Amino acid sequence: MKNLIIVFILFFTALTINAQDFKPVKTAKDVIDNYITAIGGSDALKEVESISMKGRIGEGDESGTLDIYYSSKYVYMDINMKQFTMLQAIDMVKKKGWMKFGKMVKDLKEEEIMKNKKRIDGSMFGKYLDPAANNITFELLQNEDVNGTDCYVIDIIQDSLSSSTEYFDSKTFNKVKENKGGMTSTFSDFKKVGSTDVIMPYRITSQTGDVTIAEIKFNSKFDKKLLKRPKDEDTDDSKLEEK
Repeated sequence: MKNLIIVFILFFTALTINAQDFKPVKTAKDVIDNYITAIGGSDALKEVESISMKGRIGEGDESGTLDIYYSSKYVYMDINMKQFTMLQAIDMVKKKGWMKFGKMVKDLKEEEIMKNKKRIDGSMFGKYLDPAANNITFELLQNEDVNGTDCYVIDIIQDSLSSSTEYFDSKTFNKVKENKGGMTSTFSDFKKVGSTDVIMPYRITSQTGDVTIAEIKFNSKFDKKLLKRPKDEDTDDSKLEEK
């Protein structure tokens, strides 16, 4: 009985410590600061220079695989489904990239590459850690219910325009929903990534198909051979050939 009491004391002490880590919410910045704390803290997030993910998209017989890598230097995406296949590779430094949809290959224009760069900068936690550098401000809206969870709602404003609306669990401060560019995504199955303290969702639900992540890695080496553009007459949807 004594040991059981000690366990409960430690348990509730841990809950109290976690609760004290979060600021009382008065402003949008307080919500964002609590979100940063919830998913690992600013120091841990600043260590993330690249993210690679492998998993499945869709359900049942219509499901497929996905392989994604992104950093400030490179973007690579390989989606292989029954209905379609899509490959994309971008060298941000050289401002060169291409996309292969089915058997068609096209070079990306510089403006398309810069749009991708802006998306990646946001995905690499920069918009939360250094909003001023990304010309971002936050606006706190009225709380909303998301699948039975009370959420703080934040409007992300970039370059004086609304970029996205994001929903944060009012207790855990995990981001559970996002509206961006007419697309709604919900996030769940939050886990620590490997041996790091950074927490990410391993389940994403949207109109384009449910994504279940099997593996996430930070700061893995990128294979530059994947940047090689396939020939226009290629009919093989497999991985890019090596140099």
